[in-house]
Amino acid sequence: MLTRIMKWTSLIALLGALFFWHPAGGYAIMLQFVVCISAALVAVQAARSGKQLWAIAFAGLAVLFNPVVTIPISRGVFLGISALCFTMFLASLKFLKTAPKLSIPSITYPGSRGQSL
Repeated sequence: MLTRIMKWTSLIALLGALFFWHPAGGYAIMLQFVVCISAALVAVQAARSGKQLWAIAFAGLAVLFNPVVTIPISRGVFLGISALCFTMFLASLKFLKTAPKLSIPSITYPGSRGQSL
């Protein structure tokens, strides 16, 4: 659930960056934190699901948007990267789903053999 919330938060933040970007504002640091944390969470989710390509792509986004060691880029390149990042988060909502956790098998009722609730 946290990963889904962070994906949507990143989508909203990136959408704001695409339309209202002003490099002198404090929005850049907030955007870097949100996208970096979200990309790291999605990378972990993808790695747990066995989708290594997704995990590598989102780990790269986490490094690119790292707020500790910033990479200076021009406005045009930033908008292109933001559009790509927005598309990746949007695709991750569709293609990266967390597998439901199976319930613990009951001792008293043998009919529930570890199926999800």
